[in-house]
Amino acid sequence: MVWIIGIALAIIGIVLLILRGVKGPAKTLETIERPIFDLLKRGYDGGFLLIDIARSKHFLQLRKYINKPDEYGIELCFPNASWSSGYFQKLKELCEHEKIKYTIADKEDSESIEFLCIDFGKDAHASYKFVKKIMIDMFKVDKDAKLFVRLENAAIDDILINK
Repeated sequence: MVWIIGIALAIIGIVLLILRGVKGPAKTLETIERPIFDLLKRGYDGGFLLIDIARSKHFLQLRKYINKPDEYGIELCFPNASWSSGYFQKLKELCEHEKIKYTIADKEDSESIEFLCIDFGKDAHASYKFVKKIMIDMFKVDKDAKLFVRLENAAIDDILINK
């Protein structure tokens, strides 16, 4: 009987480790600039960085775009969906207060959900500073909060993807 409990606990432990690994490595507000820079440098067109706040439903996603060789950058698009509508207006106000240019767009593949989009171009540092501001001012994230980051559709090697 004891061995059955031991096996069950081992299986539970393995499942928890797998679920934790899917979220990506743990970071803090002070250490997420590097993954943002990695997205800009190593991301392919459409690559994205998901920043998930531990023990919260809040997250942000940055996407890399490549329009043509050497014309690439990072954008943040925040949806005006049922779960995010309260934050949508706050983000507009934060952009206006910080004098951050944004556009409101309907994405073709999103069933007419509007998005607030901010194009940071090649300025990963500006992107980091504004993501940090959103986390602190809008989501009320503590500076020591655990953030999980996941970089998808990016080169493994430290090479510039710009076309």
